[in-house]
Amino acid sequence: MEASHGHGAPKPNEETTSSPGRIARVLHWATGSKLRMAISALTVLLLLGGTVAAFSLAEQYAEEVVERDYVQLALKALDEGNYNDAKSLIGQMQQQPASPRQLSSALFVLGVVKAQEADAEAAASRRRAMHEIAARYLKKALKLELDESRHGQANFLLGKSLVRSRQTQDAIRVLEESLNDPQQPAAEIHALLVGAHLDGREPDLKAALRHNEIVLADPTLDDAKRQHATIVSAEALMRLGRRSAARELLQQLHADGVEEANRVLTIGRIDLEDAEELPVDSPERAELLQRAQEQLQQVAQLDPTHNRPTRQAALWIAKYFELSGNHETAAAEYEKVAKAYPGTAAGLTAALASADYHRRNGRLERALIDYKIVLHAIDSPETYDDSLLPLEDLRDRMKGAFEQCLQQQLFPEALTLVDLFHGVFGEVQTSEMRAKTFDQWGQHRLKQAEGERFQGEAIRQEARTQLREAGRAYEDLARLRFASRQFIEDVWNAAECYFNGQCYTQAARLYAEYLHNESRRRNPLALLRLGQSELAARRFDQAIEALSECVEMYPLDPVAYQARLEAARAYEQLDKPADAERLLLTNLVEDVLTPASPEWRDSLFELGHLLHKQGRYDEAISRLDEAVKRYPDGRETLLARYTIGRSYHAAAAEPAKRFAESKTENERQSAKAQMTELLIKAHENYQGVQRTLTLGGGDVDDPLQQTLLRNCYMLQGSVLFELRRFDEALKAYGNVITSYQNDPIAMDSFVQAAACWRRLDQPVKARVTLDQAKLVLKEMPPETDFRTATNFTRQQWEYLLNQMSVW
Repeated sequence: MEASHGHGAPKPNEETTSSPGRIARVLHWATGSKLRMAISALTVLLLLGGTVAAFSLAEQYAEEVVERDYVQLALKALDEGNYNDAKSLIGQMQQQPASPRQLSSALFVLGVVKAQEADAEAAASRRRAMHEIAARYLKKALKLELDESRHGQANFLLGKSLVRSRQTQDAIRVLEESLNDPQQPAAEIHALLVGAHLDGREPDLKAALRHNEIVLADPTLDDAKRQHATIVSAEALMRLGRRSAARELLQQLHADGVEEANRVLTIGRIDLEDAEELPVDSPERAELLQRAQEQLQQVAQLDPTHNRPTRQAALWIAKYFELSGNHETAAAEYEKVAKAYPGTAAGLTAALASADYHRRNGRLERALIDYKIVLHAIDSPETYDDSLLPLEDLRDRMKGAFEQCLQQQLFPEALTLVDLFHGVFGEVQTSEMRAKTFDQWGQHRLKQAEGERFQGEAIRQEARTQLREAGRAYEDLARLRFASRQFIEDVWNAAECYFNGQCYTQAARLYAEYLHNESRRRNPLALLRLGQSELAARRFDQAIEALSECVEMYPLDPVAYQARLEAARAYEQLDKPADAERLLLTNLVEDVLTPASPEWRDSLFELGHLLHKQGRYDEAISRLDEAVKRYPDGRETLLARYTIGRSYHAAAAEPAKRFAESKTENERQSAKAQMTELLIKAHENYQGVQRTLTLGGGDVDDPLQQTLLRNCYMLQGSVLFELRRFDEALKAYGNVITSYQNDPIAMDSFVQAAACWRRLDQPVKARVTLDQAKLVLKEMPPETDFRTATNFTRQQWEYLLNQMSVW
């Protein structure tokens, strides 16, 4: 059985051995020695490299197929003038992966097609924009792997599109390079260079003439192009001031059609310019003007297109009337041209001339309408057509209008112009003008507020609003000029405007930035302003740090005394009166300052207020009385007189206490006399401040003045009550009730008036007064904040009045 079984089983061989077994034997063999391992690794690497190469060849083959199917067909269609087919083929190719070579060829095709489409576009602005796109395509094509056989053509077409998109500086460089390629049309390149040199921001008229001479020297140039080139030379000569040469050239020219219209137009312009340089009463001037008019009146009949020559002739006829002294007719003609040809160079030049007429005659608002028409039509300096009016002349005239608005304090009108200036001046100059306008507006309103008796504070608030806007505008300008020398000056101006506009947090930030970037100039003042800003923002420690640095680093600078004064105020806020008093006394006792200096004056007032807060009333009265006598008309004087009254009033508390505690009649009489004297002096000062404000016409919008007036009424009543002059006290409280019915302080006055009636033994009148108080309280708006002027809330006042009514 075993033998039989052995004979029946098949023998193992390569066909019947399993795959895992073969792999195992291969791995066993490959790892048998270092040599076998190296051979195995090399074999694997070769297999991987072969696979990658195969894929790469396949991809390259696929790209070649795409290129052969689309790119070459598009280039062939382009060479045959089938631009739509070329564009369509590139569109199909864009759905496939492309190599740099393919991409460059595709961009080349798109650039050529876009330039061709631009030439067929009727609208000038759209034509320029399409040439700008074509130039971008061609630039990218040249940067990539564009076939060398197409380089010269791409460079020439790039220069052409740059000229027609008014990128003249780049165009000149590219076209000069193209002149070195003999395969490119030299005559056309010279003609393009003529336009580039004439149309640039700084026209190079001599270079334009030089290239135009080469154009005219071409024997193959057709007659129409020769006529046009001759007129171009004449216009360039005229702009160079060589009017005689220009006239001679034009007189020798035999032109027809539109070029004849241009020839006659240019001769008329030459006559006008010659006449303008002659005296007004010169016979030669009158003769030239008459001849110019005759020439210009022919242009419309000679111009078969009724286009550019006709428009310009109408403009120069208006100029003829202006030079003839017929200004009303000239202004009317300018307006007519502006309306007839809006958006054209002639129309815009006429609108500008019309605006200038109105401005010179004092009709600035009417002039602004025409200025807006001109500015709305200009997108950017690059797109501006300066064939009739150079950009710099336009800017000068617009600046004149802007400056006149500022001189006449027409600040909203100035801002209206500035908002439209971007296309003429660019972002930086426009931002500078905006900042200047807000700055001058704010400063002007501050000066107006000084002489205003009734609306002074409202005007000051408006001024601060404008100054904050100026600060923002100067800060924007600084960011635009970050890399320039003007940056630090812009930061300073922004900080100053924020400071004067009482936007102290922003001011502090910018003063710190100024100090970080400026090593010497204005540093003492910047430290002072930084400290003042921090003080106003209630960051007292930071204020003291900046102000102390100012005093220590620049002790001889005049601002050091103001810095000491401001530091004293900061120490006072931190409840450090000794440090504050030390700094103020330093200002007052040093020999450098005199009573005539503002710092000495302010230090004296400040010291008096500081002594009052410390309860040193006699010293406070002495200092403040000296200040009032020295500076009777000062802005601080009113508050000083009020503080003197408060000091007398507070000082009366001590003899009042002695009067209550005295055990003998002599002591009581002495204390009473002293108390009465102090209270009378307090009343005199309160009454003096109140009369100054009421009879002298205080500013109803000034919060400080209105607070002083209200407090003086109340405190007069309080002093009279303490003097037991109850009838007079009632009058004082009645003044408060009458003047401040809708103010919570009226509640205090009602209560004090009721107390006066009780002291006069009139309980019925006291209750009537309290009932009146309840009615007034009920009528007060629900949102009234009683805590701002009294010690109680609405509910507490209701409770107090109810309780007092039953006493």
